[in-house]
This record gives sequence, C-alpha cells and structure tokens, in this order.
Amino acid sequence: MKKIFFKKRIPEPQEMAITEIKEFEKMSLDNYKKWMIPLIDDLSNYLKIKSKTLKILDVGSGPGLLSKELSIRFPGAKITGVDISKYSIKLAKKNCKGIKNINFIVCDVKNLPFPDEYFDLVVCKDSFHQFSNPIKAIKEMYRVLKPEGIIYLQDLRRDVPLYLIKMVLPPDTLAKKLIYYSTRSSYLPKEIKKILNKAEIKKFILKGRRLTNKLKNKYHKIGIDINSLKHTFSSRLILIIKK
Repeated sequence: MKKIFFKKRIPEPQEMAITEIKEFEKMSLDNYKKWMIPLIDDLSNYLKIKSKTLKILDVGSGPGLLSKELSIRFPGAKITGVDISKYSIKLAKKNCKGIKNINFIVCDVKNLPFPDEYFDLVVCKDSFHQFSNPIKAIKEMYRVLKPEGIIYLQDLRRDVPLYLIKMVLPPDTLAKKLIYYSTRSSYLPKEIKKILNKAEIKKFILKGRRLTNKLKNKYHKIGIDINSLKHTFSSRLILIIKK
C-alpha cells in the first residue's frame, strides 16, 4: 500500500496573497514549457471539435500563461480566463497583452457569469484544491460546457511520492511553501471520486500521466528537462469529464 505523507487534507486560504501570486507567476514563467505544453498536448487527444470554432474557459487562470499557450495552439479559438483574484487577472492581462482572442474576468468559480452550454472546452490547471466548494465548482464547470465538450482538470495529488516531499523539506522558501501547502491541501483520487459522485458526474476519466520514451524524446527536443517533467507528472492527477 502506498504510504501517504499528508494523511489529512488541510485546505489553503481561498485566495493567495499578492506576494504568493508574484512567486507563482515567477515559477510559471520559469516552467512555462514544462507546465503548459505537455498539458495541452494531452488534452488535445480528447478534443473532437475543430479548433477554429472553439470556445475555451480557463478556470483559475492565475497569471494567464495557460491561456497564452492555448491561444498559440488554437489561434482561432475564443479564450476566457477567470480568477477570483483581481491581482492575478491584472498579471494575466499583462502577460497576454496584445493577444486579441483572450479575455480575462474576475469571478468566483462557484458562480460563473456564462450561460448554460456555452464552452467547448473548460480547462482548470492546478487550482481545484483551492476552491472552497469543489462540488459547486464542478457543477458550474459542467453547466457551462456544451454537449460533446470536455472538462480537462489537472491538479496536484496529496499521495505524491515521498522523494518529492523531501525536495521541499523544510519549506523554508516561498517557492517551497507554495508547493508544500498546495500538496497538503490537494485531494486523493478516492476523494475526487466522492466529489464527482456528489456532483452527480457519472462519466469521467481519472488518471495519472506516464512519461513514455516517445514523450521523453519529444519533449527533450524542445528543451524540457525530462527528470523535472517526471516530477511534474508524478505529482499530478488528470480528470477528464465529457458531457
């Protein structure tokens, strides 16, 4: 049986402080290729809709770098990023300045200001553990999703390998603290399944990601550190919901 370092989930504050947001932006910029490109490569495998007609919602868009990469990969799409933090939206607008197919809005995931069945793709990267009401969040993301659309949710997992926990011990820098406390507040696979059951979501895929030789070769060619990418894959879960 897998040993779990964080046996009990301890939630984070709903909204990060400005100093933490700035640090997360720096981490996102430093890890842009590693964090954004493999994620969009994987979600593209589940998309059945032509990219020119896509309406995409980026939930918990943070500093806007995932939205930025989505705009590069799907240049004809209309992308909307939402975040509860006004400061995060300010950074997102700065990082995506001049990109015409992206719009950012301050709002709470529990009350998305969009009509039913509006988006083809809803993406949520590494934010789900921060939501104060995950059941309501899932229901809202599902509500705004079109038939045949997908929700692609990536988040940290609390049952990470112990060697990854040791890399942030002691949590004596802001970057280490962000990883440590975010991991501690994230969910186990069985807990996500309970949330989905309460949200009345029946059809989903919950998986990890494996770094195959094919992926190693692909990402090594574009300058992604493979050992570091292995850590990213090992510390995260992927949830795919199709409507």
